[in-house]
Amino acid sequence: MSGTGRKFAPKAIVFDLDGTLVDSAPEIARALNTAMAEIGQPPFPLTEVQTFIGGGAKVALQRALAARGSHIEDHLFDAMMTSFYKVYAEVSEAGRGLYPGVMETLTELRGRGVPLGICTNKAAHITAIALRALGIAPFFTAVVGARDDLPRKPAPDMLLAALTTLGARPQQALVVGDSRSDVGSARAAGCPVIAVSYGYPHGPVADLGADLVIDRMPDLLGSLELGTRAT
Repeated sequence: MSGTGRKFAPKAIVFDLDGTLVDSAPEIARALNTAMAEIGQPPFPLTEVQTFIGGGAKVALQRALAARGSHIEDHLFDAMMTSFYKVYAEVSEAGRGLYPGVMETLTELRGRGVPLGICTNKAAHITAIALRALGIAPFFTAVVGARDDLPRKPAPDMLLAALTTLGARPQQALVVGDSRSDVGSARAAGCPVIAVSYGYPHGPVADLGADLVIDRMPDLLGSLELGTRAT
């Protein structure tokens, strides 16, 4: 754990999903490589797919195409997106990849009465599938995934929508994420933010500008000042 040593007393906590609560890179890699195969491109290794994550499926596919120097027509890209989402929905149903300590941390926070939310650039329908399959959907009062009517992170709109549902003002809340998009969204909304060191930061996590960096999800509990556990 690194940072200012600051303690947080949030009235709500909003988590990113991919790279924060779940290691979804293998599922994303399978969906992305299936889509790339449709235009005759060989698969990417998992380590390279990890560099494409962040910004949602469209951005990931755009990064993959750029990495191969491929330029395709819009109708082919749309077909790739359809293929990506079909496979991604299927593999998300398996409920794999929850990071160590996530279930225990969410259980403790719920026991302390802290309202929890999700704000992710993952498509809303895939988010719902993943949360249910991972067994963590019941922890979250607010779930905001990517949809057409809200600009995606690092814009603050999705985060603010989650906070509205949670009934917390930005300065009362805490964001936990792994990327520049998460920190950027939190800063734009006016929220303090903690970054995890194990996700997909696309560079040194210390350079993200978070208030604190933690190495394990259970470390989050040590950075909080919370009331007594509910009985």
